[in-house]
Amino acid sequence: MKHKVKVKVPVKKRGLFGIKKTVMETRTIEVDHKTYKKMMKERKNRPYSLEEMMFYDWIFEDW
Repeated sequence: MKHKVKVKVPVKKRGLFGIKKTVMETRTIEVDHKTYKKMMKERKNRPYSLEEMMFYDWIFEDW
């Protein structure tokens, strides 16, 4: 079984005056079921981001 997953991939682009910079682009890739399950498990166990921590503090009034 194939799954379509959106991932962020670093891509080098030319900016102002030809200076190269690395930006993150969202791309859709196809993966098999085993890889899909592994990716979802990693996504579930990732640490909270700063925005998520601030949001939870705001919800639970944990100032």
